[in-house]
Order: sequence, then C-alpha cells, then structure tokens
Amino acid sequence: MLPSQPNKIAPVARAAKLWARFGFSEPADLVLEDLAFALGVVVIEGHLDSADARLVRNQKKGLIRVRKDIPEGGRKRFAIGHEMGHWELHEGVSQVFSCTSEDMLSGYKGSAPEIEANLFAAELLMPRSLFRRQMGCENPSALVLRDLAGYFQTSLTATAVRFVELSDEKCAMVLVEDGRVRWWRASEVFDGFWLDSKMQVSSATVAGAHLTGEPLPHEAEEVDGDAWLGSKAARVADVLYEVAIPLTGYGQILTLLWPA
Repeated sequence: MLPSQPNKIAPVARAAKLWARFGFSEPADLVLEDLAFALGVVVIEGHLDSADARLVRNQKKGLIRVRKDIPEGGRKRFAIGHEMGHWELHEGVSQVFSCTSEDMLSGYKGSAPEIEANLFAAELLMPRSLFRRQMGCENPSALVLRDLAGYFQTSLTATAVRFVELSDEKCAMVLVEDGRVRWWRASEVFDGFWLDSKMQVSSATVAGAHLTGEPLPHEAEEVDGDAWLGSKAARVADVLYEVAIPLTGYGQILTLLWPA
C-alpha cells in the first residue's frame, strides 16, 4: 500500500547525497544524462502522447524517455530530474512511472510518490543552500528570477516556486492561464494568503490588465490587495507589489506578489 503522506526528508537528503558523491559544486557540473548513466539509467528523447516523461526499470537498469517536443530546456531538465527521483526513491513502488506535467506540479496535492519525486528534482537542480546564497535578500523580480533560472538551468516557473519555498519573506507566485488562477504557491511566513482555485483574475491586477491588452510594466507595481485576495486582504495585505511575466510559449502569465 502506498503511503498517504509524502516523506519530505528522504528526497532532499538523497539529492544532496548525489551532489556530495559526485563532487558537484555548481549547476554547470550537473549534466543530468551523465549522472543518470552513472546511476544505471539511460536518458533518451522521443515521442510520448500522454506524458512528459516515463521511467521503465528492469532490476538495476533503467530507461528514461522524455518528450522530445517539450519547448523549454529547463522544463525538460525538471522532467528528467523528476524521473530520477522515482529511480532513486521508489524501486519498491512501481517498475514503470509515466508522469504528466500535472504530476510535476504536485506540491500540496498529488500522490506521495509524485510529490517526493518533485522534492528530489527541486533539490537536485536547485540545492537549497546554493539557491539561498544566489537569491540573497532580493524581492522576486523578473530580473532576479531570470538570473536564477539561467544560473540553475531551470524554467522560470520552477525557479519561482523554489524562490517562494525558500524565502524568509512574505511572497507568493501565481500561474495564470485562460484568465484564471491555475495554481499558486506562497512562502511559509505569508500567513493567511489563499486564492480560490480557478478564480477569475481581476482586471485591477497587473496580470489581468495585461489580458485586456495593457502593456506590462517593467517594474513592480502596487495593486489593491482586494484585487487578488478579496475580503481576505484586510488581514493579509492592503496593498501588494505585483510583477507579471508572460510565458508566451504556454499561454500563461507568471505573477509574483509580496506586501507593499
């Protein structure tokens, strides 16, 4: 029987152990295909209809097939890291894992193995001690996120999630798709922050205004907290700073929020 709750310690420890074992000191050292091969896994790109990546295990040998038409290198790397998490953590769970983009968003929801594989991938690609050192005390601006994504060779979305997860400040990220909130993450210290699933994004927000044709500002802009949080704003934040980054290849907007 699968555990109902994910183990949040083992995936992080296993990924950190690989960095120590192979002597990695920076993300440029981490060639995922080489690391996988050293662990007994061959990584190939190919056609997949209903998944971003698939792991097939045969005793001590494995094969990861990653969808060749994933448009972003960082997203492809996270898919490989996710399947490597299954390889390292879930030998006794299944010999075959076929994982969709939704599985790779698993954080608060999803099965325990999928959440664990994501925790492993995040730590493997963006080790927390190194990530915290690189992020410093900056607010999550577009420039900061792009710099971090370039350094760690990760997607802007995965980088934003990691930033929020590791931040000691109140901040949140929201992924907007088709004018609605698809999903979001908030830092642990951002008490009370909550958005309703599939919530329509107000035109009074930077992201919402952009959907109506307004150009995006280059800097963070102040928005009324009610525009995002409704009646919750009175106890969470009266005014928010907002940065919106269009993810044009996916038809999405990545929005970053923090109290003014």
